[in-house]
Amino acid sequence: MKERFEELFKILKLDRKVSPWSQRDTFEKRHSELVKEIEEIKLAIQNKDTENLKEEIGDSLWDLMFLMVVAEEKELFTAKEVIEGAIEKIKRRKPWIFTGEKITIEDEARLWQIAKAKEKQNKQ
Repeated sequence: MKERFEELFKILKLDRKVSPWSQRDTFEKRHSELVKEIEEIKLAIQNKDTENLKEEIGDSLWDLMFLMVVAEEKELFTAKEVIEGAIEKIKRRKPWIFTGEKITIEDEARLWQIAKAKEKQNKQ
């Protein structure tokens, strides 16, 4: 899977370099496309259309990864930093998934909110 993820990222970087259409893309334009794709995911779920759901998730992934390409291009942050941030966040907010500890759904919701509040407090 790692190789396929990297291949998609390289393709999107190439697309950005050679496609006049993609070169015009901005965060704002790509955001509006992502919002449309999320709505299409919602419809696929409502319609129980798994084939379309798979396609729309792929389209959303494309948009998200394209945003990372643009961010790297502008030297704002890297795709690696985005992924590392997501990994660290899930480790902070759901540490029990790594320990095998069994918790209730109520405890999970409560602990998630506590972790979020703590993160917000630490940012201030």
